[in-house]
Amino acid sequence: MIIGGVLGPVKAYFGTVESQDRGSLHLHLLIWLDINIKPTDMKEKVQDPNFRERLIAYLENIIKQDLDDFKDIETQAESVPSSSHTSSRLTTDSLYAALRTMDITNLE
Repeated sequence: MIIGGVLGPVKAYFGTVESQDRGSLHLHLLIWLDINIKPTDMKEKVQDPNFRERLIAYLENIIKQDLDDFKDIETQAESVPSSSHTSSRLTTDSLYAALRTMDITNLE
């Protein structure tokens, strides 16, 4: 078991390295955490506001990437084809707002 990682105790892991057409490497990785909670238990527990607050605090502590540095940057999605469901104009403000207001209580 690996102790002290950003995800907590890791029971096992498996990964494979692949190269893209340009020769750059990337990794596909599965990680089994050493926790004893089933998805059905998590769905039930996340209904409790106290548990949900602690879960969010834990995730915000271990996940170090954030969009704060990009809140004022506007991007144009040129290579993504537009559809009636996807706007070709994206802003990180709208993305950031959507991520911050996600409701994790309806996980299925």
